[in-house]
Amino acid sequence: MLSNTKAIVLKTIPYSDSKRIVALYTRQEGRLSAVLQIGSKRGNLSLLEPFSVVDLTIKKGKSTLYYINSIQRHLIFNDIASDIRKRLVAVFMADVVYHTVKEEFTDDTLYDFLENSIALLNESRDEVFKFITIFLLEYGRILGFYPNINTYTEHSLFDMKSGVFCRIPPLHKHFIEEDDTADFVRLLEARYSNPSEIEYSQQQTNRLLDIVLEFLELHISDFKHIKSLDILRQII
Repeated sequence: MLSNTKAIVLKTIPYSDSKRIVALYTRQEGRLSAVLQIGSKRGNLSLLEPFSVVDLTIKKGKSTLYYINSIQRHLIFNDIASDIRKRLVAVFMADVVYHTVKEEFTDDTLYDFLENSIALLNESRDEVFKFITIFLLEYGRILGFYPNINTYTEHSLFDMKSGVFCRIPPLHKHFIEEDDTADFVRLLEARYSNPSEIEYSQQQTNRLLDIVLEFLELHISDFKHIKSLDILRQII
């Protein structure tokens, strides 16, 4: 039985000379993998860039694989397509979702967040690492992992393992000192739709990104080092 759905492309893996396996996050079916025939009317590799938003007609196979009957672009993001920095950010964001969301996991809120994030990236004029950092924080919130800002008081430290702020250093190494904690709280208070309302030096931004990455690594079991971030840091 054929079904129609919107989908966000996460990753494309060669399957044969004429086929690709496409990892997708779809609105109706959640996270899935689908086989796409290329070199025919049924396939177009230009539609498979990471974080492309497409309309699909798919059919479920006998296993967990789906088969793509038709594919077309749902939304066009010209700035991402023309800006190498934004394209690399999109690759990184798609990698994060690919590695941390299980097959067949479905959540409309997550889908809406991801599609909105792509639109914000396309429109963003902010420093890319600031955008990535806030994206990761909000992504963690959607998955249920977010610092308890209600526990913050002046001169606090942040305990990354427990996700709370405290006045006394915990008995482990996963915490951040007072100065970094103050910068981190400002980040938590920023609006995702307008990260330019907060200003950080490049050093502060890089430090905050490292903090958020470590926090997510502690709380999301499948979150691991994403190689595309290394490429991004080398180029930008």
